[in-house]
Amino acid sequence: MRGSEVNTSLKRQHLDSLDLAILEKMLSNGRIAFKELGEATNSDERTIASRFERMMRRGIVKRVTIEVDWSKIGLAASAYMGSTTALGEEDRKKLFEFIRREPRILEAEATIGAHEYFLKVVDVDIVNLRREICSPLEPLTVDLTTSIIAGSIKLPDYAGLFRYLRKKLLK
Repeated sequence: MRGSEVNTSLKRQHLDSLDLAILEKMLSNGRIAFKELGEATNSDERTIASRFERMMRRGIVKRVTIEVDWSKIGLAASAYMGSTTALGEEDRKKLFEFIRREPRILEAEATIGAHEYFLKVVDVDIVNLRREICSPLEPLTVDLTTSIIAGSIKLPDYAGLFRYLRKKLLK
């Protein structure tokens, strides 16, 4: 997306610097109170609440949640899995059914590229992940690749992203 496209998209959503400041503060601290947000942005609590509700209605804010370090509560194996299916509609249905009912599959995305689907998976260990998630998926896919997450190179940098958006918005 080019700079002018970003600016047009932000204007289309009627986002301004206050909306971006609200989002930025909430992404760095999801428990921040509207009153504290108002103080941090030189606005009042009602304005903040109104802006937040508007962003929720428009789907800009999808949900408010927490981030859990699954390894600290016993799910030490994390992996990304990529798969493709060319086995037919019945196998695709079985694949989707398995993905939807398996709670250790945290996320599943349809993609365009080398794999049709990417999954983010957690389990107690690699052996269990192989036995209880990979093995049942293999007959439902033509190609299944698993990459165990060994560490993070970059965590989300929402402050940097918002600096970029402000620069594009205020052009």
